[in-house]
This record gives sequence, C-alpha cells and structure tokens, in this order.
Amino acid sequence: DTVGLFAAGVEDVAIALAAITGRSELNAPEMKSPRIGVVTQDFAGPTEMGGAKGLQHAARAAAKAGASVRELKMPEIVAEAWRIHNVVQQFEAHQAFAWEYGENYDAMPPLLRRRLDDSRHYTAADYEAARVVAAKARAALSDILRDVDVLLALSAPGVPPKGLDSTGDPRFNQLWTLLGTPCVNVPAYVAEGNLPVGVQAITDYGADAKAIAAARFIERALR
Repeated sequence: DTVGLFAAGVEDVAIALAAITGRSELNAPEMKSPRIGVVTQDFAGPTEMGGAKGLQHAARAAAKAGASVRELKMPEIVAEAWRIHNVVQQFEAHQAFAWEYGENYDAMPPLLRRRLDDSRHYTAADYEAARVVAAKARAALSDILRDVDVLLALSAPGVPPKGLDSTGDPRFNQLWTLLGTPCVNVPAYVAEGNLPVGVQAITDYGADAKAIAAARFIERALR
C-alpha cells in the first residue's frame, strides 16, 4: 500500500509533505500550461455516471485554463499489470500475516481471513512473474509520460458510498499503487447529497513535485 496525506487543498498537501520529508522542492509552483493525458482505464471496468462526469468536467476546465488535453490509451502491458495486482497484493499479504494466519486464524477479521483463504494458491513463481509484469508496465508508463506532463484519471468509479462501512471500490487506484506512481486527488465537483467526486493527477515514478504542481493547476482550473 502507499502512504498519503489529506488536506483542505493541494497547497496544504505540498507544504506538509515538504516539511515531513525535508524536500522543499515538493512545494512546487503551479504548472503554466501542462500537457494532460486523460486516462479512462477501460480495462478496470465501467465507470458510474458520477465518475465519468467528474473526469469530463475536470478535463474541460483544464483545457479552458490553458492546458493541452487529449485522451490516452494504455498499452496492453499496463492493462496486464492492473490484472495481476491481486497476485502481488495477496502474496505479500500472506507474508505480512503469516503468523496470524497460521497461529491465530480464528481471531482474524472475517474479511481479511476470507481474502487470505482465497489466495493461498499463489506461489512464489506467480509472484515473481507478476513483479516482472509490473516492472515492464512502469517502463511503458514512463515512455507515455515523455509525451505528456501528467495523467488525469478517475479516483473512484463514482460518488462515495453511503455510510462508513466501506471506503469504496478501489479498482481505479490499484494500478497506481502497484506501479508506485505519485497521485494527487482533486475534488472535481460535488454530487447530490454533498458528496465530493474527485479526479487525480498522476506523474511518473519519483516525480512527486510534478504531480503536486499539476494538481495545483487542475485545482485552480476547477474553481
């Protein structure tokens, strides 16, 4: 998984992240005219109306603010990386929870226990093969990000779920978690029920300052 920050705005995220890491360059200024590639991740399944609306709204606002915006199709290796994410996640989960799963099985939360039960068949060879796919996908994404400054993508399929039982469907985020790319979520609009729908700015592995700068541009464009 990945560690992130929540804040009232992108500037607050930048200030906090720069302070926590000691990297002042993370508090980067806004980009002037970013080249934005819109990514829908068709391989991740259909979006809900709220998610699609948010992405379209953000893309139009960015273009109106001076960005060059175009839709990008991901190569097949990136789609394959999305599909093998579960192999990496669950194999590592078995490593992390090996003692609990072997010695304290009945005390484990039912959802976690069921996920571990369902993934017992993954072998070390499966895991290594999945890591190779992930490495190739990261290289392919780096090639794509030579032609654009930032990717604009869904943060979630649609509006947040009601209640506090779930944080929602993560399928539009699992690829970026696997590849380790920096992502900055920006609220695109507020849906019925005062529920925010976000989009995210994504840059290449290690380009955190660039992601923050692009997110600042998108945030301003959406005001």
